[in-house]
Amino acid sequence: MPKAGTIEAEYEDAFWPNKPIHDQTKCVRLAIADGAQESSFSKIWATQLVRHFCKGQFDASFNLDALREIQQRWHTIVRRRPLPWYAEEKILSGAFAAILGLVLEDQESCNGSQGQWRAVAVGDCCLVHMRGEEILARFPLDSSEAFTNRPHLLSSHPAHNNTVIEHLRTIEGGWVQDDSFYLMTDALACWFMREVEEGRRPWSILRDLDTTSGIKPFREWVNELRVNRKIRNDDVTLLRIDLA
Repeated sequence: MPKAGTIEAEYEDAFWPNKPIHDQTKCVRLAIADGAQESSFSKIWATQLVRHFCKGQFDASFNLDALREIQQRWHTIVRRRPLPWYAEEKILSGAFAAILGLVLEDQESCNGSQGQWRAVAVGDCCLVHMRGEEILARFPLDSSEAFTNRPHLLSSHPAHNNTVIEHLRTIEGGWVQDDSFYLMTDALACWFMREVEEGRRPWSILRDLDTTSGIKPFREWVNELRVNRKIRNDDVTLLRIDLA
């Protein structure tokens, strides 16, 4: 959902896939991205990043050569219509986004009961891996204090990525049936980490949102957090994966 005081068209996060997955498949790719609101056309850039990651059109290393195709596509999209001079100046600066990609794979001959996972991130979108009531992984940030106002971001302008790639983070592990993964953009991820640090169980809320067990719908719940100043006013995205 977009930040309070803005409309849906101003939502600059992105996620993929854009509909629930219920089929059993051997490999699933998922991603979320957070477009920087300080740059222009960042929603388009964030969308390009998650779609191409999930279609396997570049690998988990986000190497610069693999990014070149979607950088060119971003430039093509944003220049489809004539722009005023100040918008042209913004294009020259490029768009920026944080991204987190997750790959889930079945282990052969296990009938979908267990497998391997790997994730890659640039910036402050976060993943949490749960098994029952136990947190198995928090990635790439693992505390509320780790969030800053200047995260490392991938750019649609190749020159801006020369040093950002040095800050790319990767992780891998194993999953079993009934595990859960939560992919969150920074405002929600920071709230989650703080709740854990203060001895609460935030995963129990995320697990039930928009289900028959849920106390409140997702949007109503996020609005309540904002009113009570428990979460920063920003675009919010949650991608929930239950390995049922």
